[in-house]
Amino acid sequence: MSELEDRIAAYMAHSMPAASDVVVDELGRIYGGSSQETFRFRACWSEDGQGIERRLILRRDAPAGLVVAERDLEFNVYRALAGQGVPIPGVYFLELDPKWLDRPFFIMDMCPGKPGSPFSPSDPYDGHGEAIGRQFWSIMGRLAAIDHHAVGLESLRNGAAKSGFWSLELDRWEGILDEGEALIEPAVRGAMRWLRRNPPPEPTKPAIVHGDYRSGNFLFTPDGQISAILDWEMCHVGDPLEDVTWAIDPFWPITRHLPLDEGLAEWEAASGMRVDREALRWWQLFSAVKACVIWTTAASSYASGKNRDMTIALSGIRAGHFHRDLTIKLMRERGAMG
Repeated sequence: MSELEDRIAAYMAHSMPAASDVVVDELGRIYGGSSQETFRFRACWSEDGQGIERRLILRRDAPAGLVVAERDLEFNVYRALAGQGVPIPGVYFLELDPKWLDRPFFIMDMCPGKPGSPFSPSDPYDGHGEAIGRQFWSIMGRLAAIDHHAVGLESLRNGAAKSGFWSLELDRWEGILDEGEALIEPAVRGAMRWLRRNPPPEPTKPAIVHGDYRSGNFLFTPDGQISAILDWEMCHVGDPLEDVTWAIDPFWPITRHLPLDEGLAEWEAASGMRVDREALRWWQLFSAVKACVIWTTAASSYASGKNRDMTIALSGIRAGHFHRDLTIKLMRERGAMG
């Protein structure tokens, strides 16, 4: 076993006093995420005279990423949403003490299936694009319908708020930009001023917002079923249209597989809410601004040497240019530029 495999095995043996002969092997890094490190591995042990084998995932804090989330947020969301109609992995251990693996981490099930790349020139869903698109929207709608109080997620960001979610989120992302902006971002700053002067209507109800609900952040099986929604690090309470507009962003458009009107109809049926098209326009611009801030943070993280992952650097360049251009385009469509 590698040193990291040995350390994971030691932690699991410590956390499962009824287990013996704990072995961890087949450890492999899963690349692609930028806010946490992800590893797959096999764990084998004996318990009550029986041999047990599990395929598991370890999510560990990265040294620096695109957005730094609360360490236990994703674990708590997975635990709270179990049995609520949203496909998610089962979770087992959350460890905040860095003595075990140097940084906080949690361990969860490895779900069946694979991700579909939103950047693939061919069909990323093996002929199941329409069916997966409908599931994608329906699951998002079911998430929006869940009462965050009823599942014990009041501690999420904005969990105590009843209104003003647009302002709370705009304040948050402006604050992140203030910290990570190496060069002035005039288009983004101008868009933020316009968004403040032209607030959207309040949502029908506060919703659990995934925060990064998009193509590439779910798994699907060979029969075309979505098996798990992943990457909940930016989850919070807010306006559900934030997830809707993030999902249709043209950088990773789910509308490639299902027309927008059909997708919104699926969402409305599952959520029990109607989509306000004018509010949708506001949140589209907000989503472009939010993306710009994330890529600015990525570029700053790489330039400062905090993170040397080339995914971070390329995100800051490629996606950053794309979303700056998109921000300007949306501002022009809204008559916000002379």
